[in-house]
Amino acid sequence: MTFPPPRSSRSATAPPPISNIPPLDLPFQGRDDQIARLLELFEQYGHVLLHDGVALVQGFGKTQVAIAYCRAYTRRYDVAWWFSCRGETDDDRLCGLLEEQYQELREERARTFGAKVEHRPDNRWLFVYDDVSNPDRVYEHFVPGTGHRLVTSRSCGETWGSNRLELGGMTVEQSSRLLLDQAENLSSKQAKHLASLMNGHPAQLLAVAEEVRRTSYEECARMLTPAPQADPDTPPGGMLAIPRPRDDASGAPLSVAERRTLVAALARSPVGRDRDRWNVWLEAVRQMIKPTELAGVSDGGHFKDRIISVVNFALAQRNPKVMQALADALDLWGDEEGIADVRRLVDKAVDAWNGDQGR
Repeated sequence: MTFPPPRSSRSATAPPPISNIPPLDLPFQGRDDQIARLLELFEQYGHVLLHDGVALVQGFGKTQVAIAYCRAYTRRYDVAWWFSCRGETDDDRLCGLLEEQYQELREERARTFGAKVEHRPDNRWLFVYDDVSNPDRVYEHFVPGTGHRLVTSRSCGETWGSNRLELGGMTVEQSSRLLLDQAENLSSKQAKHLASLMNGHPAQLLAVAEEVRRTSYEECARMLTPAPQADPDTPPGGMLAIPRPRDDASGAPLSVAERRTLVAALARSPVGRDRDRWNVWLEAVRQMIKPTELAGVSDGGHFKDRIISVVNFALAQRNPKVMQALADALDLWGDEEGIADVRRLVDKAVDAWNGDQGR
């Protein structure tokens, strides 16, 4: 048995013989140029950094673009392996995390091609290091060999040269095409108008499309407002206000710092560590708030972006029902990390809501 297999042994759409690439959560109309640019960079460099153009709490879909690249050019690789770095800042913990995932790759290779097969990674191998905290140190953790390495990070780093690609918002034209594809009840003129109010964030555009389908263009346009630059949780440009979190001066149930703490606590909890648990949790939340829908909540992209979307939605409601459900749904996991902090902050928010009603 030889490794890797000949190219003719796979169809154009078949995944590599060894692959753990996640599924796409978002449609990627408008990102074809960036995906093609990644291929051009890999024709010049062995490793490429995909990073945000500006420092935001909510990124511009780096993870989804990386997945889309893997799936667009799957025939170019015999091995495509996804390393989830989870934004880990401690070098020792990151090393242990990557070693666990590399061991899974070694085991999968043994199952697929036999334990005796040895092959040093070359450019037919692709390794994705997703959500890297410090791209300038990730070199130390690369799998040995000459395989392609795609690194995603919020930071552009200081040691990377032209082997990096900045990912910003989609243009108005690209955003308009995505809206038209996702909301059949929009006209071209309406889609362009809504797109002009946004900052080109893919998840936000999908949320707009969902709201248009649920209500109408007129209602969505009325509720869509420019983002106040003073809010550090909001990207520059337009931001979906469906619904929109109240600012601190108007008596918000949680301050900006407390919102960040709540997001961090949810990220440490089971729902921030595993997609399956996230799905179980979100479904439990939906059951608790029926018939209310989580309209405008992003369920794709990086886990922290999903958490921010849910928290902002809950805090923007007229009552604490959704916020209460976020904590109640965590009871499934008992006393695991982060849950107590979530409950404490939710109780504080509920008390603030109740206090508002009493005035």
